[in-house]
Amino acid sequence: MTRSLKAFSRLLDERDGAVAVIVAIVALPMLLAVGAAIDFARAYNVRTNLQSAADSAVLAAASKYEKNMPKSKIARTIASYLSANVESKGAVAGEPEVSDDRTELCIDVANSVPTTFMQLARIETVPVSVRSCALLPGIRQVEIALVVDVSSSMIEEDRFEPMLNAVSAFIDAFSSDEAMKGKTKISLVPFSSRVSIGMDNTDWLKAYNGTPAVPERWTNPKAYYENGKLARWVDGSTPVVDTSKNYYWMGCIEPRADVEVKEKGSVGSLGASDVSPKTSAFVPQDANSQSGKSYCPPPITSLTDDFTYLQKAVSNLTSQGSTRLDAGVVAGWYTLSPRWKGVWEDESTPVDYDDSVQKVMVSMTDGQMNAKKTTDKFDWLCLHTSSEAACNDRALDVMQDSCSAMKKNGIEIFTLSYSNEADVKNIRKCATSTNHFYTASPSTIEAVYQTIASVIGADAVRLTQ
Repeated sequence: MTRSLKAFSRLLDERDGAVAVIVAIVALPMLLAVGAAIDFARAYNVRTNLQSAADSAVLAAASKYEKNMPKSKIARTIASYLSANVESKGAVAGEPEVSDDRTELCIDVANSVPTTFMQLARIETVPVSVRSCALLPGIRQVEIALVVDVSSSMIEEDRFEPMLNAVSAFIDAFSSDEAMKGKTKISLVPFSSRVSIGMDNTDWLKAYNGTPAVPERWTNPKAYYENGKLARWVDGSTPVVDTSKNYYWMGCIEPRADVEVKEKGSVGSLGASDVSPKTSAFVPQDANSQSGKSYCPPPITSLTDDFTYLQKAVSNLTSQGSTRLDAGVVAGWYTLSPRWKGVWEDESTPVDYDDSVQKVMVSMTDGQMNAKKTTDKFDWLCLHTSSEAACNDRALDVMQDSCSAMKKNGIEIFTLSYSNEADVKNIRKCATSTNHFYTASPSTIEAVYQTIASVIGADAVRLTQ
């Protein structure tokens, strides 16, 4: 007999009968209330476990769904998963519900929890029920931004070619998947100390700092690099000059954070923003005479389902320059943000944030933030900072603010650290979760990219409720 029951018994044994009657009248409802709380707590725990079981069942059914599949077949899959789960023994699932547009599958699952104390009030069970919904496969669109570090360390440390092979295999994983064809678009965002918008997008620029919107160096590169070999990017319009020292690409822009520091003394609302150039035009890199004009990567390839073009862009990447992680991350956002719909070549993308589309950024780097505060290369971001380290901290703040804003908008971020010298702390922090952070070496990078591709493909089926 419990301590509380013994105390109750002693009170009933009191010689004063009136006291015993009063205690009995008051104590019984109190015991029922305490007992009901215990029973409802048990019911709550059962409901939590039932929700987990229902979620697993609806995901399993959604992953096996085929067009016009009979509801009876869907119901059998759900029932088998529920019966295999010890927490949902005795649970009953209602008829599966497939939305009219065949984008979502929902189920209601009910069970009952036997009571203990509440049986004193002739309440033998507490009903519990849950609802779970999942997106159906083959319906959801996927937009992926591949942000790749092409700084000079990549080729100097023999990491560049393995990375190209890995990214190419990643694209193949989606182009060869019949279920993903027509549903997947991928952008390629090479970055080093800057990003290039390419010569097809010079109308995004503004004259600045006494220089024209489109620098003469971009339109007449032969006059600047007399001994270089002139070629064109895969877009057919962006020039590159290949000399014995470097690849001189055109079309790079100053990061907006740098421009804000120059104009206002600090990073403002644009530095970590996805505002399109229709709202705020970009400043050409040449407007900063100290930014190091040679350190410009190949142009961004906006979202496309032309995987042949993407593979050509990957195979033509070059490696040079320092590492502005913030520039790469923000540019990746540009290719995914609905604010840029109709700004890029494809008028239909990026689409709006919605459950019908999965937006993903996969960002890879082998280094640390490397803003320049030297005599020959000076980033405007470093104005008013005491040291290059302080300047890098400012750039990291911009990067993390951009990552946070993307995650708030539902963009899933995978990050990949590609060397022992990489800034693991900040790379991991940018990722959606610790499970979205990966490390790689030249011998493992292709396997890592394949793992990420598999995770993204699996995410095409996911819970919505």
